[in-house]
Amino acid sequence: MKLEKLSISEFETILKQSSKRAPYGQNQSLLRGAETEAVKLTFENDKKAISKLTALYVVRRKLNAQVRLLRKKNVLYVGPGDYTPSDRKARK
Repeated sequence: MKLEKLSISEFETILKQSSKRAPYGQNQSLLRGAETEAVKLTFENDKKAISKLTALYVVRRKLNAQVRLLRKKNVLYVGPGDYTPSDRKARK
């Protein structure tokens, strides 16, 4: 995995164009840092990127971290943005 810092303007441009997991503590610190600075995570393949994205979704929900997550192939973009957790209910 390669980590690069992005400027906020670069991150917003990417958002407009788009439409094994790390330990829980590492994901928490990554999301806390991404509330102020955008980062780009590059993985060896799509499978690892999807796994990391899934782990970050879970951590973001528990932390209520104000970040946006975006994946394009094997690259994952994480940066500041509004997050409102949905009220999930069990099916009947």
